[in-house]
Amino acid sequence: MREIKTVTILGANGAMGSGSAGVIAAFGEAKVHMLARDLEKAKQGIEAAVNSVKTDTIRNRLVAGTYDADLEKAVSESDWVFELVAESYEVKEPINKRIASSRKPGTIVSTVSSGLSIARLSNAFDEDGKKHYYGTHFFNPPYKMILCELVTHPGNDSKFTKKLGDYLESKLGRAVVYTNDTPAFAGNRIGFQLMNEIAQYAEKYADQGGIALMDEIMSGYTGRAMSPLATVDFVGLDVHKAIVDNIFANTKDEAHSTFQLPGYMQKLIDENKLGMKSGQGLTKITKTSEGKKEKFVYNIKTGSYDPYPKFDIPFIKQARKQIQESQYKSAMDVVKAATGLEADLARYFIGRYISYSLSIVGEVVETKEMADAAMGFGFNWVPASAFVDFLGGPKETIQILEKSKLPVPKVLSQASSNKKFYELGEKLDARSLFKG
Repeated sequence: MREIKTVTILGANGAMGSGSAGVIAAFGEAKVHMLARDLEKAKQGIEAAVNSVKTDTIRNRLVAGTYDADLEKAVSESDWVFELVAESYEVKEPINKRIASSRKPGTIVSTVSSGLSIARLSNAFDEDGKKHYYGTHFFNPPYKMILCELVTHPGNDSKFTKKLGDYLESKLGRAVVYTNDTPAFAGNRIGFQLMNEIAQYAEKYADQGGIALMDEIMSGYTGRAMSPLATVDFVGLDVHKAIVDNIFANTKDEAHSTFQLPGYMQKLIDENKLGMKSGQGLTKITKTSEGKKEKFVYNIKTGSYDPYPKFDIPFIKQARKQIQESQYKSAMDVVKAATGLEADLARYFIGRYISYSLSIVGEVVETKEMADAAMGFGFNWVPASAFVDFLGGPKETIQILEKSKLPVPKVLSQASSNKKFYELGEKLDARSLFKG
């Protein structure tokens, strides 16, 4: 793999494009062609890139340009073409044909698709182009979220893949997860499974607290920076739909039904209530005449927004107290011993997360450490393997899965009870991801 000195970014004005450009120019010390539909947007991308890394020293490495005037020339002198245009074959495939006509042999071309087929997208290229074509799924914002899913397809060379992974890791500071070319790859496959199933349960328990109750049950004490349905509101209901629809259409695993979009979410999308970006979705925040913020939550039954409720669930309070005192296993002991609907649901969802995360080993990723890194670095969720240890080890975890009628993944059933199950501790201390 030759040294990467010049990079072309297509889609440089978007949040991901400008953020990625900042990382590449700052850490990779590369010249970056910032291409967008028009020059003004490209210049806006440069400003955003500079702001993303909070240093003006990269400005002279960033060159504004447009698709119409500059694409072919920029690609012809680049060592890496980094494509971040709209997430559809209809947009990406014509762009790839233009890239293919101008790239020099050995130039890497990659896409930041979050779930399209990398093999299909590689078909625009000749044999050398296919060999050097990858998915490089950065997470947003790239400067803070260091995960990169490096997605391979049958036309790649494993030796070159390793060199590219080493560059992304050592030069750009990414936490690289090697993943196969499967729908939604690793992080989104696991993360959106849990979020969508919890959204389904919100409908099932709409009379008992619905959306707000589910987020309380799966709040920070279960090892995540943001509750699952709050995350859906943050990424956008339309984005959530695109990801789960893709997985539902193109996979047939044991959790297949959990990827079916709930009807109330489709209703909100039809009403353009897409989440935080549109001002309302699963929740909305308003200001009183005195400027005080008030939070409301969508009532699935009535279609209106109700004041966001406060909950007083004893075992959750106890678990949070244990976490505040850095007693993480004790917090999970509280969850294991608790009784009642909320505790049953908490154990089910924690079990589902562990079960599904480890079930993709072999199909999507080669090791459980890759699945763990995807969730720890990409979602800020306590990885599944760490949860196994916090719950008391493989044997205790298997009992929880069996009680919840969840599949026991092979990698868990074959695990030794005499050593730690989580093996990423030196790279990611999972304790830091619990919120008390």
